[in-house]
Amino acid sequence: MPGLLAIGAVTSIGLGAILVFAVDWQWDGADRPLVGLIMMAVGALALVAATSMYGHDSRSGQAS
Repeated sequence: MPGLLAIGAVTSIGLGAILVFAVDWQWDGADRPLVGLIMMAVGALALVAATSMYGHDSRSGQAS
């Protein structure tokens, strides 16, 4: 499950970066760069969560 979360996180970061840096059109009801920054921040938090879940799973599988 952490792998799927990591894929979603990286996708969110990528789409957010595209909205912030590569798109020049404007929305009437939303601030496009702000939406992109929020997507990148949520993606970064999800990537940290996926990384910590992956590290936790790999350590718990080892015999002591």
